[in-house]
Amino acid sequence: MLTSFEHDRRIHEAEVAWIVSKRAAAMRSRDADWLAARYLPGAPVVGPTPPVTRVADPSRDAMRLWEWFELLQGRIRWSTRVEKMRMTGDQAICHCIEQVSLRAWTQARVRMTLTTTVALRRIDDVWCIEWEHAVEA
Repeated sequence: MLTSFEHDRRIHEAEVAWIVSKRAAAMRSRDADWLAARYLPGAPVVGPTPPVTRVADPSRDAMRLWEWFELLQGRIRWSTRVEKMRMTGDQAICHCIEQVSLRAWTQARVRMTLTTTVALRRIDDVWCIEWEHAVEA
């Protein structure tokens, strides 16, 4: 039988994994509002060379994200697989492998495999992304 602590921990792990997966779904569906709401203000986001770094605006302003999405043509393909997760109290760190494929208006489709670390913090029972770091694998 699970203790209350173990039960809560499993719930939080499931929430964190869902947020990291939903982040990829929000990119695919161009959901700038959800993305802007899930990043803490001023969250540092580091990614590989453009176009990905254009999304990685530390302010996570929904309008800037919408503008970036408008530069893309066709379907955005973005999948995330959580490889490892570490939780300590109100903080979680997820190590992920991401497959990204997108195309800016005048460019060829860009395909990348990223190794991404996403750090989350729980504030008032809501998990938000505190920082993110991605490199090409």
